[in-house]
Amino acid sequence: MKLEKAQRHTLKIIAIFFAVSLWFYVLNSEPVEVEKKISIEFLVPKGFAVSSNTERQLQLKLKGSKAFIGNVFSNKEKLVIDLVPYYKKFGKNFKVQYLPSQISVPFGVDILEMHPKEATIEIDRLVQMELPVKIQYIGNMPYDRKFKEVSIDPQNIMISGPIDVIRKMSHLETNPVNLSSIEKDEGTITVPIDEIDPRLSFEENPRVKLKYKVQLTIPKRESVKKE
Repeated sequence: MKLEKAQRHTLKIIAIFFAVSLWFYVLNSEPVEVEKKISIEFLVPKGFAVSSNTERQLQLKLKGSKAFIGNVFSNKEKLVIDLVPYYKKFGKNFKVQYLPSQISVPFGVDILEMHPKEATIEIDRLVQMELPVKIQYIGNMPYDRKFKEVSIDPQNIMISGPIDVIRKMSHLETNPVNLSSIEKDEGTITVPIDEIDPRLSFEENPRVKLKYKVQLTIPKRESVKKE
């Protein structure tokens, strides 16, 4: 029994020794430098939105052990900036500084550089508006075919954003629909909305259904029976 207990203690000591050795090897291994991007999320006062065309990504230069640095920001971490205290102190226009201390990185990883280091923020009243949807077309149908009927659903989509940005919007466009790819005489195509200004947002990611019927523009010739 004493021999077995001594063997177990010996194995534990050996395991601890190897673990500590591996830890020191990782810490003292040649550090590497990598560049990473993380998104910036602004928490705005209720009823407001960011109206300035502010960069929404932060470029970071990191240095650290290869064992630790490989998985940094692999879970799509964000830098969250609360704008409420700034608004209470400065009003609708102010500057925000980005600091390394605001970003959580693993032990053994250092932030060497970050860009941008600050941002000029403007906030404005948040409004909603329903805008009509416009289908974008590219390409051409064959010369003897054209649309007979076209309908879209929904015809209008609700959008949110700062009032100054919303005022400049007249409609929303879909991703392009290639007319040369339409081969059926009738059908339904689901088309996403084209990329919009990052200061604007939808309640949910909208998709538009385009329902169509195609007709021939040149009538078919009837075969003549020979007598």
